[in-house]
Amino acid sequence: MPQPAEAGCGKSFTELANAKGFVAMSATKSTLPPPNPVVRLLDAVTKVAFHGSGLALAGILFLVVKEVAMRYFFNAPTNWSMDANQWLFALVTMLALPEITRVNGNVAITILIERMPTHRRQSAARTIFLVSCVACLVAFYISGNETLRQIKSSIMTTTWVHPVPKWWISSVIPFGFLLSGLQFLRLGLTRATPSDR
Repeated sequence: MPQPAEAGCGKSFTELANAKGFVAMSATKSTLPPPNPVVRLLDAVTKVAFHGSGLALAGILFLVVKEVAMRYFFNAPTNWSMDANQWLFALVTMLALPEITRVNGNVAITILIERMPTHRRQSAARTIFLVSCVACLVAFYISGNETLRQIKSSIMTTTWVHPVPKWWISSVIPFGFLLSGLQFLRLGLTRATPSDR
């Protein structure tokens, strides 16, 4: 397999580790044992969230095209399209994050991992996944508390033409971080098995 010009540049940890002959922990069917019911539920919720992200992205595309057509062809721009796109952008980002984590598609800088002896790479990868899990769960805690504060205080968006409660937007943030944290935990606790490579 050809190596990238610069080690780690634009590759996920799994791709680079596999290129080096190390079977990294990834969420592909060939490297994970059959999932238990809890993992199947986690994956099902993650997939639904990912499809929701795709629908939100389609909504953004539709609204942008509609806004351009209304503004330049009919001289009648809408006053709510930008507001809706801000909400949809939060959905796109936070609902796609858990699926990207599930398939270990995050971009990683792996210079240190590459230079480790082969027998230490697995424990280093596991440690990185578990630290990432903790970071996501901390972000879940902080964003969840802020969302609850917004609900209790009835805080509204201030820059929107048609203000809505802020928690309508921010509630998706703790959801995305929680699911991503659970997927990192899964990656960190799952042992890699030999692959066909």
